[in-house]
Amino acid sequence: MFGLSLNHNEINFKDLEAKIYKFVCDEACELIAQILTMIDDMLLEKRDKKEYRCKGKNTQI
Repeated sequence: MFGLSLNHNEINFKDLEAKIYKFVCDEACELIAQILTMIDDMLLEKRDKKEYRCKGKNTQI
């Protein structure tokens, strides 16, 4: 039908599923980190600067 077989390429379904799952999890982690960084920047700019001082950003990611 499609001419594609997992056995033909010597890849089993479990390994394929694990690789796809790891890839999706890694991409989701990067996306969440970007979103949280954007929110952190927004809060840093909109804070009451007289009341809340800036202690710097934590770069341990």
